[in-house]
Amino acid sequence: MDYAEVYLKKNRREAVSEKSPWIFSGAIEAVREFDADGQLCRIYMGQDVVATGYINTQTNIAVRVLAFGEAEINPAFFAGRFEQSRRMKESLLAGCTDAYRLIHAEGDNLPGLVVDKFGDYLVFQSSTAGMDHLRGMVIEALESVFSPAGILEKSSSASRRTEGLEPISRVHSGTIPDEVVVEEYGLKYAVDLLGGQKTGFFLDQRENRQIIARYARGRTALNCYCYSATMGLCMRNAGVATLHNVDISEDALKLAARNYELNGIVPGEGEFQAADVKQLLGEIPKDYYDLIVLDPPKFTASKRTVDAAIKGYKHINMTALRKIRSGGLLFTFSCSGLIDAELFRKIIFYAAKDAGRDVRIVRQLSADVDHALSVYHRENEYLKGLMLYVV
Repeated sequence: MDYAEVYLKKNRREAVSEKSPWIFSGAIEAVREFDADGQLCRIYMGQDVVATGYINTQTNIAVRVLAFGEAEINPAFFAGRFEQSRRMKESLLAGCTDAYRLIHAEGDNLPGLVVDKFGDYLVFQSSTAGMDHLRGMVIEALESVFSPAGILEKSSSASRRTEGLEPISRVHSGTIPDEVVVEEYGLKYAVDLLGGQKTGFFLDQRENRQIIARYARGRTALNCYCYSATMGLCMRNAGVATLHNVDISEDALKLAARNYELNGIVPGEGEFQAADVKQLLGEIPKDYYDLIVLDPPKFTASKRTVDAAIKGYKHINMTALRKIRSGGLLFTFSCSGLIDAELFRKIIFYAAKDAGRDVRIVRQLSADVDHALSVYHRENEYLKGLMLYVV
């Protein structure tokens, strides 16, 4: 495969010296031997090759680095990265689950690629033109390392639009069943790989499910934006007194009911409710719940809608804080990458202030260990959460 040549400006050495996987267009002096966007490239500082990656001249992030120094990008390169990541993730999660994030894009030194493993099945997402061009190598390497029963691609992230790419959903090898059952801390979960949200299951909330369950025993809980009610199932398993799982999607609640069935749990009256969370929060009685979970879908994927997202996060948190019983716990999350941890805390500050409640942050929450971040790149730190005690 031919490599384009990308030459950095003399005064932009930090573009690679700080080990960031992103090189912005403003750092580039010239591009030579260029054929098409998404092409592999070597990055030069003078006459020296300082990194290897791929290029898209249509985006502000012009180059994404796959390796520092000169490297040959081929199936063996990907297989080595997959093996390295598998050893790390399986050692950290030994004995607790058979489903995990194998590749977390820049966090695992493969920008533009996410791979999730669900038992014998693999689901991957490509978010860049460069990774689309490397799709064949990715699939070949996954097959050689894992010999999976099926490989599914679900590439539909908003960032694909920025790269000028259409969404893709395709089975590349083997077969994908309508339901895959995975285990996590002794509980079974039904995963809809083909039709479910993202890659089919929220692996990032694994440890947060355990934390919430730890405090649920004997409480009256409201689980908002519950999707397949994984958090609700953990709370039921931990002995919650009363629980209401709420989601606007009937299909999500059917999946939630299936999760209960898999674990031999019979839902109580009203335990699954199809409703708009914003409206429901305004209608629930004050002082009824003493544990509320707010885990909404991404409120923004564009800088143009950040202000609206801020208002949305503030409204649901302010309303929940007004309604929750004194001594109650609010677990609140944001998975919007454009809302960073500092901004999210400010939103919660103003929500508490306008709700007139005395609130303590007792724990900061994040994605589980298989969603590790590179110390050189924190931009893909998307999930953040707070455990709040309401005085």
